[in-house]
Amino acid sequence: MKAFFSTFLASLAIAGPAIAAPLPADHQLFMDTMANDGVKVLINEPADLCFDGSTRNGAYGVIEGKQYLIICQDNRKNSDVTTWTANDLDTIRHEGFHIIQDCMDGTKGDQELDTVFTSQSEVIDELGVVESMHIMNMYIDAYDTDRHGAIKYELEAFYAARDYSATELNSMYNRYCK
Repeated sequence: MKAFFSTFLASLAIAGPAIAAPLPADHQLFMDTMANDGVKVLINEPADLCFDGSTRNGAYGVIEGKQYLIICQDNRKNSDVTTWTANDLDTIRHEGFHIIQDCMDGTKGDQELDTVFTSQSEVIDELGVVESMHIMNMYIDAYDTDRHGAIKYELEAFYAARDYSATELNSMYNRYCK
C-alpha cells in the first residue's frame, strides 16, 4: 500500500485538472464541503490509479499531511469528467465516509480511522450477511494480512454509502470533521 501511495504522489506532479461535469446538488455540496476544508478532490486522476486496468472506483489517502479523495468514474476514457453514474455517486459517499472515519479519532488527516457507528453487528445486520461476507472476502484478498482489521471500516463505508444520502454524510462531515 505504501508503494501505491508513493507512486500516486509522484503522479500528482504530472496530473492535469479535470473539467467538471455537473453533479447532483447534494453530492456537489458534500464534495465542496470536503474541498473547502482542505481535502484535494481528484476525478479520473492520477492515471496510474484510474487507468491501471483495475476496476478501482476510488480511494482516500493522506500523503505528506494532505488528504486526497479520488474518484475513478465508470465511463472514464481519459482524465476528463464524464457523465456521473449511480456507482460514481456511491463511490463519492463511500470514500467521503472514509474521511469521516479519519476524523473520528480526533486527529483529522492522519489516516488513523475509527468507526463511526457504535455497533459493528448492527452494521452487518443492516448490510445483510451475504453482502457483508462478499465485502469481507473482497478486502481479505486485497489487503495484506496486517490490514485485515481495516475490513470493519470498509463494512461501515459500504453501509453508509448505501443507506445514507450525500446530505446526511455532509452533516456527519460537518459534525465530526470541523
